[in-house]
This record gives sequence, C-alpha cells and structure tokens, in this order.
Amino acid sequence: MSGVVSNAGPLIALGKLNLLHLLRELYHNVYIPKSVYEEVIVNGIRFGCIDAFRARLLIGDTLIVEEITAVRASVFDVRIDEGETETIELAIRIDADLVLIDDLHARVEARNQGLTVKGTLGVIYNAYKSELIDFKEFEDALREIAYRDDIWISEDLCMKVLDAARVDQSMR
Repeated sequence: MSGVVSNAGPLIALGKLNLLHLLRELYHNVYIPKSVYEEVIVNGIRFGCIDAFRARLLIGDTLIVEEITAVRASVFDVRIDEGETETIELAIRIDADLVLIDDLHARVEARNQGLTVKGTLGVIYNAYKSELIDFKEFEDALREIAYRDDIWISEDLCMKVLDAARVDQSMR
C-alpha cells in the first residue's frame, strides 16, 4: 500500500480556509491515524470548530482513518506529539509517497525516516501548479494564513513562498 498520510496541522489549516477539497483533487485518499482523527474531528467538534465539521464530511471518502498500535515512539524525536508520531509511523507502515506535516520538528523527523514531506503551503502550491486554483486564490490563501492567529504558520514563511511563486509565475 502507498499513498498520502496527514497530520492534524494541514487538515486544520485547510479546513479553516475551506480548502479541504484540494486533498481529494490532488491525492484522492489521505490516510490519518486515529489520534489525528480524535484531535482534528472529535476535539474540534467539541469546541465548535468549523474545520472539524468540514473534515468530518470527508471521513470514509477522502480521509481514511487507520488504527496505529505499538508505535516505536522511542525511535522518534522527543519534541513531537502523539499525532505526529503516529502520522510518521503510519507513513512508514504503508510506505507512503508523501506525508503532510507542518510542525518543523516532526518534518525533520519524518525526513530522517526517509519520508517525503509537504506542509499546508506545499499543498496549496501544488493546487496552484495543478491549476486547481488560480494565482489570485493561491495568493489570497497564503495571505489569509499569514494574518490569522489560529493557523500556526509564520507570516514570514508565507511571504517567502508567495515571493517564490511570483518568480515562478513570471517565468511562465
């Protein structure tokens, strides 16, 4: 089995931006460990978060929940949480083509495990490159991320990605 595995961060961010549909359009199916399901959907719904309700609509269709047992947590960086650990473990177990993670420490750990990593900004950039969204929608999404205090991606990183995309766009 291979595919795409996601941690909570990209699901939450894309849900807040109402861009979860990009996961289906780019990857068809995205696997998530049960701890990520609990964090994003169960806890999110408990707190009334719109992203949780949006993500719940994709369960069984785009989002496939997998139970992970006997995680080799001691192998991983101690600075990553349970969801990140299970995401990396699931990606290893299914020989995933891609793992979606925003947290820097978890991204480093995933790469140390030989996994290909992309974050929320990478998903949105791929959607733009695949012509699922136009440049204005791409720019608006990055600017919204940069200015929101409930999506934990730095304004500086958003602006760097946006600047690089502008250079890329000018070369087309």
